[in-house]
Amino acid sequence: KQENLQMVFKLCAAASQITPLVGGKPRPRVVGTPRPKASPETATYRAIETQLQVRRRGTLVFARPTETGVDRLEAFLKKYPKSAHREEALYVRGLSLWMLKKYDQAAVAYRVLLDSFPEGKHTRLARIREAAALLFSDQPQPALDRLDELMADHPDTPEMYGRERAQALVLLGRQKEARDFMDHVESQMLAAGKDRLVPRMQMQFAPLRMVGRPLKAFKVARHGADGQIDSSALKGQVVLVDFWATWCRPCLAELPHLRAAHEKFAERGFQIVSISLDEKQELLDAFISREKMNWLHHFDGKKWKNELAVLFDVHSIPMNLLVDRLGIVRAANLRGTAVARRVEELLKTPAAAPKK
Repeated sequence: KQENLQMVFKLCAAASQITPLVGGKPRPRVVGTPRPKASPETATYRAIETQLQVRRRGTLVFARPTETGVDRLEAFLKKYPKSAHREEALYVRGLSLWMLKKYDQAAVAYRVLLDSFPEGKHTRLARIREAAALLFSDQPQPALDRLDELMADHPDTPEMYGRERAQALVLLGRQKEARDFMDHVESQMLAAGKDRLVPRMQMQFAPLRMVGRPLKAFKVARHGADGQIDSSALKGQVVLVDFWATWCRPCLAELPHLRAAHEKFAERGFQIVSISLDEKQELLDAFISREKMNWLHHFDGKKWKNELAVLFDVHSIPMNLLVDRLGIVRAANLRGTAVARRVEELLKTPAAAPKK
């Protein structure tokens, strides 16, 4: 049997070398046209995209950026200011800085793209990302200006920019205007037959609607220590209620800002209550210890069904609420240096309501 198999293999190999006949004559071999060699400029850009793991799906662009990859991209843009790849390179730069959580730099990068290619294929998404980057880098007024322009250009699609515009209004202290805007967005979407999109919009608005209202009451077990965390006992302090998880990269990007704010203001009456949506306690405990998260923690291992996550209708993280000394929510979804800035402002307010 082994000899027979070997014979079959030999016959197949020999047959593959026979040139097929066409009209009794050997079929001419077709030699493909060699692909033109890429120019140094194109070869360089392709190598950068490979390093950044850029991939596309329709008009969407995805990447897994690194600091060195972004540095190479910056060098490319300087070396080839009139490159045929410039629009794509500028967009990938903004996206990369956004994903690296360098929001202030991302906002600048998106603005350069939009100024250079105002009618480009990435314009709409770049405008939203620029506004969001301004929000996350604690620049709510410039963000609102950009979002107002976007709303004027696209009045029939408020779901595109509704969350960001509501957030900008809240950060600027214009809570009533924010609530009216959120109501308008939801009613406009329903009237336009976008019922399927409304629940998602409502989930995004939920934390913002809590601003200006008393914090919901709760009493839960304190993780890593005896006792409970009682919301009523927190009054008199400025408190950040923060929902997070060790597997959430955006949450981890915010951690240095939280730790810096706590170290600076803890003795003046600032407290953090972190609610972990992790599942494994060992990993959580090791992380808390390693990262020196020396504040209050709650954990029950139920992930998205965590008692407080359900109470506060949390569907995405990071999510946080900043509460003043009187127990009133004063901000939601703060990012970066905005945490310390708002905490310092609230610490200047009295711990009790003035008597009439």
